[in-house]
Amino acid sequence: MAAATPEPAQLFFAVQFTIIPSDVLHDEYSLKLQKSLEENGAIHVPLNAHNRVDDVLHHTHIISTTADFPDYNKALEAMVHVVKPTWVDQSLAKGKQSNPRQFSPDPCLFFQDVVVTCANIPDGDKEAIIGGVLAMGGQYSASLTKLVTHIVALSLDHDKCELAIRKQLRSLIVLPHWFDDCLKLGKKLSERPYILPDPEILRPSSNLPIRYTEPLEHIKGATSPVAGEVPSALPSSSPSPRRKELKVFTGKKIMLSGDLQIGSRLQGTIEELIRSGGGSITASVDAADIYVCHYRDGHDYIEASRAEKDVGNLPWLYHLITHNAWTSPMRRLLHYPVPRNGIPGFEDFEISLSNYTGEARVYLENLVIAAGAKFTRTMNVRNTHLITAHMMSEKCDAAREWNVNIVNHLWIEESYAKCAVQSITNHRYTHFPARTNLGEVVGQTQIDRDAVESKYFKADPITIRQKERLAAAGAPTPHPSNGSVKPRPAPRISKSVVPQSSSTAKFSGNGTDAHAVPSPPKGDVSENTTPLAKKTKHVRSDVAAQTPVARHMDGKENETPDTTGSRGAKARALDKLHKLAPDVARFEKEMKRKGGVIHGGRKAGDSDRITLGKPAAAEQGRKRKSGEEDECDSAGSRSDSEANEDERKAKKPKHGKQVKEKVPPILYRMMLTGDERWIDDVKKESREKAQLRNLGVLLTQNASEATLLCAPKLLRTRKFIAALAGAPTVVNSGFLDFVLKHNRIPPAVNYQISDRDNEERLGLRLCESLDRARQNNRRLLRGWTIFVTERIGGGFDTYKEIIQLNGGVCQLYRGRTGVTVSKRNKNAPDAGAESQHQGNEEGDILYLVSGTDDEDVALWEKFRSTTREQGLVPRIAKPDWLLFVAMAQQIEWDEKWLCKEETVPGWMEKHGPRE
Repeated sequence: MAAATPEPAQLFFAVQFTIIPSDVLHDEYSLKLQKSLEENGAIHVPLNAHNRVDDVLHHTHIISTTADFPDYNKALEAMVHVVKPTWVDQSLAKGKQSNPRQFSPDPCLFFQDVVVTCANIPDGDKEAIIGGVLAMGGQYSASLTKLVTHIVALSLDHDKCELAIRKQLRSLIVLPHWFDDCLKLGKKLSERPYILPDPEILRPSSNLPIRYTEPLEHIKGATSPVAGEVPSALPSSSPSPRRKELKVFTGKKIMLSGDLQIGSRLQGTIEELIRSGGGSITASVDAADIYVCHYRDGHDYIEASRAEKDVGNLPWLYHLITHNAWTSPMRRLLHYPVPRNGIPGFEDFEISLSNYTGEARVYLENLVIAAGAKFTRTMNVRNTHLITAHMMSEKCDAAREWNVNIVNHLWIEESYAKCAVQSITNHRYTHFPARTNLGEVVGQTQIDRDAVESKYFKADPITIRQKERLAAAGAPTPHPSNGSVKPRPAPRISKSVVPQSSSTAKFSGNGTDAHAVPSPPKGDVSENTTPLAKKTKHVRSDVAAQTPVARHMDGKENETPDTTGSRGAKARALDKLHKLAPDVARFEKEMKRKGGVIHGGRKAGDSDRITLGKPAAAEQGRKRKSGEEDECDSAGSRSDSEANEDERKAKKPKHGKQVKEKVPPILYRMMLTGDERWIDDVKKESREKAQLRNLGVLLTQNASEATLLCAPKLLRTRKFIAALAGAPTVVNSGFLDFVLKHNRIPPAVNYQISDRDNEERLGLRLCESLDRARQNNRRLLRGWTIFVTERIGGGFDTYKEIIQLNGGVCQLYRGRTGVTVSKRNKNAPDAGAESQHQGNEEGDILYLVSGTDDEDVALWEKFRSTTREQGLVPRIAKPDWLLFVAMAQQIEWDEKWLCKEETVPGWMEKHGPRE
C-alpha cells in the first residue's frame, strides 16, 4: 500500500495574529481578514476587554493600519511583525508570505505605500532609486502592473509611460528628482511639481506663489502645549452619540499633576469626562496608567516615565476625549510635557518664521517658544535663525543680506524631539526643493524617546545585585527618581566597615547616593542626569567606605518628602559629585594608558602619585613643552602633554561649571573652494576641521573675513572671486594636504597658485590682482551703483556679494520706474588709492549686468530710456565684465562685454530690429 502523501503546509501556518481596530479597519473588514487568515492556517489571538494585547510574545503578527496604538513599542522590542492589512491580500495573491517590512505602518518608512517601476533612466540612478525605495519601506516592480504607484522617467518616450497613459492607470509618472528630494529630507513630499509631461521644477524660474496644502492630520489638536477649552460638554448632558459612547479611558486610571494649575471647576469637569469614558481618577502615580502633567520634571513624572506609563499633557488628554481614540503622547511634539527651561542652547536664539500659514505657523511659533528661544514676528538684524518653507519671500532676502541662518522646520522639530540643538551643517535642514512648500510636511516628527529618557528620566544605575547587598547590610536603597532614599526600617549599625569593590556604589553618611545626580526640575544639570554614573563604577577608593547609618529622630527615621526631594539633599549630592571629579578624571586618564588601570600603572613623575613610606609631595621644577598653557592644578603639573590635556578636560571649578578647553588663537580664517575631499564624508570633515582648528586655522564661509584662500587652481567660483577683495593669502590644495598630513602649518609662500593657462585665458595675473586688492582696501567700486537683473546666471546674490565686498552698491533691476541714481564723483574727498584702478571713464555711465534670456532682454530698452532721462549713459554689460573687474581688481571696459539685442540668439526673429 502506497504511503499517504503529506498535505502541503498552509500559507499562514504558524502565524499567530491579532487585529487592531481603527476607523479604516472596521469590524466587517476585520472579520474578513480574520476569516482569510484562519482558513489558511493562522491562529487568531483576541484582544482583551480593553482592546489591548495581553502578551505580545504570544503573537507573530499584529495587523494594524497605523503604528499609533499602545502596544506598538512592545511589539517591536519583542520582534513581532506589525503589518498593514494589505500584507494579507498580497500574500494571498502571490501564494506565499510577503516580506513584512514592505507592509509596515512605521511612519519612518515614508515610502511604505510606494510601488515603483523605472522607465528611461540611467542604470546607476535606477539602482539608487530602487535601493532608497526598498530601504524606506516601498516596493519595486520590474514590469508595469496595476499595483505600481510611481513610474520614474525622464520623458514620456517609453513603453511603460505610453501604456500607463493608454490604459489610464493611476500610476504617477515622475522625475527622479522627486525621490532624491524625499530621501534628502527624510519625508514624502508632494509629487505635484515633479509630474511629467510638464513638471514645475523644469519650468523657467517663476515668481508665482507655491501652492500649499495645510497639514491638518499631523498637527490637528497639537498646535500648542497649553490646552484650550474643554472638549464639548459633559457626556451626560450631550446628545452626541459619539460622546455618549466615549470609551477611550475604559479600565484606565488617570492621575492629574498639580503643575497643570487648573481650577477646581475645570478639574471637576475633566474628571467627570474621564469617569464617563470608563476611566477613574487616582492620586497615586504607582496606581496610575496615565499621568498628565505640563513639565518634564518632578518625582511623579520620572517614576511614571520609568514605569513606561503613558505620560502626556492636557492638550493630549483633550485630543483623546475629542477623537475618542487612543494616540501616543509622543506622536506629536506638543502633546508631550515641555521642558521647564527649554532646550539647552536655545536661550541664545532669536527666531522668526516665513512662508508658513494657518495652523502650521501657530504650531511652529509655539514650538520655538517651548524650545526656549525668543520668537519675533518681524525680521531684524538681531535674529539668529529664519525658519522658512521655501526661499521666495522678503524675509529670506533680508536674511541672506544680514547673514541670518536660514533653515526649514525640520531643524526646530528635530532639535526639540532630540532635546539638543541640531547642527545646521546637516543638509537636511537647509534643503529647499524647487516649487515645493515644506509646510505640507510640518508636524511629522515624533518625540525621540531615547533622547528624552537620557535627558530627563535616565534609569537608576544601581544593579539588582547591589540592591541585594545593600539590603543585607541594612542600607537604604536610592529612590529611582532623584537619588534620595526611601525610608525603610533598618537596624542601627555602628561604624561597621564593609569592603567595597569598584562595582559597588558608594553612599554618603546621610543615605544619599553620592554618585547619582538628582534630577532637578529646572534641568540645571548636564544632558545626562547622571554624568559620572558610567565612570564611577570603576573607581577604586583609597579609604574603605562605611556602611551608612540610618539616622533617627524621636524614634523615627527622617521621611523623604513626597515631592522631587529636598533641595539640601540635592545640593549635598552635587557637592559630593563635584569633589569626586578629580579622582574620576585621573582614573579616566589611567584607563587611556597602555595596559589600562591594572597593567598600565602610574608614572613616577605624576605629582599626585602616593608612594607608601614617602611623603606625597608634588615634584617641583618640571619643565613643560614650549607653547603649553600654564594650568593651576591643586595636584601639581603632569609629566607629559597628554596628561595636561586630560586634566584640562576633566577639571571642574567649585561651582560645578565645566571649564572650556583652551584652544589656540586663530592664525588664519580659511575659505576653501573647488576642493571635494569632504563630499559625502561628514565624519572626515568634522575630524579634519577640528584638527585645523587646533592648529589655529578656522574654516569660514564668509568671504569678508577670509585671510587664507585655498583652491586647486585659479577659479571663477563665487567664493574665490568674493574673497579676492580682501587680498587674502592664496594657496593651492597642497597646502591643506600638508597641514592634515604633518599636523603643522608650512610657509604659505611654498604653495602659491601657479596657473598660467587660466591667467592667459582670463587676461590677468593673480599676483598683480592681489597687489591691487591690498591698495584698494575693498573700495574698488566705491561710489558705484550697479544694477543686476534677477534671472542672471549664477543668481543675483552672487553678484550682490561681489559688488558689496568691493565697496559698491548693488540694486536689483526689475524694470520699475522711479529709480534715481546720481552721477559719480571721481574726485570725491574720501577717494584713496583705489581711484587709480577705477579707469578713465567719466562718472556718467550707469551699468546694468544682465543675462540673455528673454525676460532679461525685455528689460534692456526700459533701462536705456530711464537712464537717459536722468542724464546718464546706459551700458548693459555681460556678467563676464563684472567677474573680470573683481578678479583683476581694476575697472576696464571692452566692447566684447557689451550686450546687444542683435547678438542674442533668436531675439531678432521674434521681435524684429530695435527702434
